[in-house]
Parts: sequence; structure tokens; C-alpha cells
Amino acid sequence: MESQQHVRVAVVGSGMAGLVTAHLLKQDRRQRYTVKVFESGNTLSLDSASVSIPNAARTSSNRVDLPMRAFAGGFYSNLRSMYDYLGIQYQSQPFLFEFAQSKLPYYTHASNLHQLPARPNGVSLISYLLELAYLVVCYVYFSLCCFFVAPQRGETLQAYFERTWTPERFITYYVLPLISSVTTCPHDLLLAFPASDLTEYKRRTHRAPHYTVSEGVRAAQNRLAKGIQYELNAAITAVEPQEKGVRLSWKNADGQQQTEVFNKVVLAVAPDVVGQVFEPLQQYMARIPTAVVESVVHTDDRVLNMGYKSADGMNSNAQLIHLNTSTVDRHRTESHHMQPCGAIVTTCPFSPMEESRITHSAKFTRVLRSPQSQRIVNAIFGDTPECYSDEKSVPLWRNGDDNVYLVGGWCWDGMVLLEGCVVSAMRVADAFDVEVPWRQ
Repeated sequence: MESQQHVRVAVVGSGMAGLVTAHLLKQDRRQRYTVKVFESGNTLSLDSASVSIPNAARTSSNRVDLPMRAFAGGFYSNLRSMYDYLGIQYQSQPFLFEFAQSKLPYYTHASNLHQLPARPNGVSLISYLLELAYLVVCYVYFSLCCFFVAPQRGETLQAYFERTWTPERFITYYVLPLISSVTTCPHDLLLAFPASDLTEYKRRTHRAPHYTVSEGVRAAQNRLAKGIQYELNAAITAVEPQEKGVRLSWKNADGQQQTEVFNKVVLAVAPDVVGQVFEPLQQYMARIPTAVVESVVHTDDRVLNMGYKSADGMNSNAQLIHLNTSTVDRHRTESHHMQPCGAIVTTCPFSPMEESRITHSAKFTRVLRSPQSQRIVNAIFGDTPECYSDEKSVPLWRNGDDNVYLVGGWCWDGMVLLEGCVVSAMRVADAFDVEVPWRQ
């Protein structure tokens, strides 16, 4: 590390990864770093898509987080430790996952089996019991596979299901709708993910409770950004390593080009943006798949079949997530999450909604996974000790080369979720010799 005081660091992006990185460097006990965050939008992005619902039902909060910020304790250990350190309140949250096809429910699953599964309207008792027995057998078999049948190197989820003889009906109507709601992508793209993503997620979340942040993700943004210098409406156009430092170029709100040299630059943006502004990784970032995902906040309950209300003894604290799967064109699932304040959040929508009942909509870039992108990411971050014989398929560039670092939910070998944001930020702190106060 440089011996000079006040190493100047630019953090590009103000999502979870960027703000956690900036917060850690700002909190350095020796105060060696001067940090500046650059954000292309007109507000910090971690909470930028969230919305407050006017005239909402009386609940603890009328704030709706976009995208959904619920987390499972077993998978998000570092995120949870960070929230504890920051004093961010969260509580256990049970969910009811209602599986439907063309809005017609065929099964309801209670997270962690906190209550008996409800029998949907129109389903006979015998059919329901047969379906329940089928699911118990399939679920036990699927769980055993995840725990005891390790995926092969480069094996896709599709290939893993075929190798383990997992029943196709169970995959199509239960596993894929649930996991595609987490990854927010169509079934065919999810099947191209590395199988290790799903098996690791299943192992780490098995029987772990779900949590939601009491004050919404805005509380996390406020605490992480406290005391941080940032510049909004700054669209980065180039990140260019120099003999001493890194030249950062951007356009401001008036379209004027500006340039500044920093000792180090941290890119907390999606891989397609990294490829656009950082030439050494351009060809490799183009091989990491992304998709644009839409979430809509509305009150049009026609997207739901309300049969779940017939369930006796339904846990009033549970939140309903209606997973509606379409088999037209290609299998895909839209997720309808009923909020305590009365609003509905629909992600990856394909059902029509009345325009007048839409409160807010937002689109996000979702980083997807494939065995090829897994190899590229692992080569950059050194997540695996394997040697790659075909050096052309992966970059020789390593995180921190040219005084440039990458952070984000995609910057680790796992599902692209908030945990990856925190882990990648902690890695940068380690590289900068900065203590991570919540590390266990």
C-alpha cells in the first residue's frame, strides 16, 4: 500500500456494494483514504427505486423497497452482521408462496413450514393429498441431491437436473418458479446458470428464517452514506490507468466532460458498464449475460387469484407471494408480492394491469450467470485455485490490477444477490488494509 496519507479513491456506483466500500474506507482508523462516490442518477441508487405509498393502510411502514430486499439468514451472514453493526433493525418475516398457472393456484407453500399448506379453491381433497405426497417425496429427494451430489465443474442447472434424475414436473412447476422469482429471469436462462449456484443457495438457506428490514433499505443507505462525499448526475465515460493513478472521466448534468485523477478507482457497477468504460475487460464483460428486469408497484388485484383466503388459520403476519407461471412461448414466472401497506409489487410482469392503478415502475439491470461467466469472474477474483489451460477464455487481469477494483453482487462465485455486494466490498477493504468491524 502507498505510504502517503489520504490516498484518493473514487467509487463509481452508489448501490449496496459501492456504499459499503465507501463506508469501510471512510471508517479506516488511520484515516488514510479520501473517498468520493460517483453516481449517474440524480440520487443515491441503493434506495432510488423504492417508493412511499400515499394513503397506505396503517402499518409499521408505507415504504416499498424495489427490488425486494428480504434476505434469508443462512445465506446472508455478512449482510446480517453488517446490519447488526450499523444498528439497522430487521425482523423475521414468514411468507406464503402461492404457485399458480394462468392465475389458477395449484399449491401454497409456507416458508419454513410455519403453517400447514392451504388447499387452493377448486382442488379436491384427494387431489390435494396426492399432490402433497408427491411434493414431499420430490422435495426430500431434491434436498438430498443438493447436499450430497456435488455439481461438476461447468455443469449447468439443466444438466444437473438431468444427471440427478430430478422429476421434470417438480422442476417446472415448483423449483423454477420459486428460484426464478429470486433471480428474476425466465426459466430457460435460469437453467443455464451454474448448478453450484442453486445447490449452494439451497444448502445455506435450508430451514433458515427470512428477514425484512424494518425501515426499508433507505435506513441502510442513510447509515452507509453518512459523511461520504458524492457527486450525482455523473455519468462515467472512461476509466484509464495512468503511470501514477487512474484517470476518471465523466459527463455532468449539463453534459460537460470532466476529468480527475485518483490513486485508486472502485467500479461498483454492472459488468456491461465495466466493459464500456474500462478497456482491459471489455471483451470479457461482454460475455457476462445481463437482462433488464421490471418491477411495478400497483393496486390492481386482478393479477391475483384470491383463493388463498380460503385457508383456515392463515398466519396473519405472513406475506403472500403469488408466483404465476406462463407456459406460452417459454416458461416464465411473474411474482406478485402483497405488501403490508396494501400495495402489490409485480416483478417480471406479463399479466395486463390497469394503468390508473399503477403507482410506480422501475427497471433494473440484472446480472445473470453461466458457466462461462463463472470462469471469467473466478479468474478475476481468484475464487478457485484451478488453472485455466485456455487463457484466451478468461482474463489475465486480476482485481486490483492497474489500481482498479470491481465490487458488486456479481463479483463472487455465487448467486447474484446482496450478500455478494457485501463480500466483494469486504475484499476491497482487505486489499486496502482496512478493518471490517462486523467480520465474525
